[in-house]
Amino acid sequence: MEVTEEELTVHKIILEQGPIFVDEIKIHELIEYALPDTSWEQLQIILESLHSFGLVRKRQTHDERVLYQARTKEIAKKLQNLDEKEFEIYELIENSERKGIAKSEIQKLTKIVQSIVESSLKSMQDQQLVKEVKPKSFPKDMDEDAVYHPGYTGYPTLSKILQCIIESKLIAEVEVEDADIRQILDVLIYEGKIIRIFSGAIPDSDTMDIMDTSHGSQEMYVARKQRAVGNAWTPTPCGRCPYFKDECTEDGEISPSNCVFYPQWLNRGISSL
Repeated sequence: MEVTEEELTVHKIILEQGPIFVDEIKIHELIEYALPDTSWEQLQIILESLHSFGLVRKRQTHDERVLYQARTKEIAKKLQNLDEKEFEIYELIENSERKGIAKSEIQKLTKIVQSIVESSLKSMQDQQLVKEVKPKSFPKDMDEDAVYHPGYTGYPTLSKILQCIIESKLIAEVEVEDADIRQILDVLIYEGKIIRIFSGAIPDSDTMDIMDTSHGSQEMYVARKQRAVGNAWTPTPCGRCPYFKDECTEDGEISPSNCVFYPQWLNRGISSL
């Protein structure tokens, strides 16, 4: 069984929306020009077929609306080669989005034995479907203000923020547009609560707004960590570590025994004696 021309047309239209999830009602509106005679029932069949081929991701909201995000044909083709367990692991990693997920957590959530998890990850790495990030690759100098990991480009854009607000239905009686959200974001930047960056740019600790005029750069927004009331942990690396609360465990990829920050902090303290 192969993907039909109609299915490829719908996939192309979803793919053109960028790396966001699109409401099925919106998809029906978007395909009206290219496929004017497509009924709602026919669209559902097309979307299910695209999902079975791995060409789209599927997500359901709290109010039972169904959203779709397109995968590239290259990724979908590789997914066709995965067995059931490998695909389950891949979806878990894919759904972790910017945070990523530790190997031990994959095994815990999927209940798949360690040897199969490891062989599946190796296979997907060879196919360039996933990438392993070892502890030594984490940033050596912690940024005390911005919730930002250098090299990551998946921070929310203006359109993504607007989409989340619309989907949440927090503002139901007023039509919200890009200009409204941008005005609010500008105020938050002025108050020092967020920073604006462009893809490929690394924020300067002395600025709140980073401009990158390189071709194809994309405007994104990053939250600044609010200063907490001091406590016994505050002076130590653990008190400011972005991985401490959720990811730092003795048997995990990030652990106290292989921490790259603590020895630096301890050595600075000893040298100042």
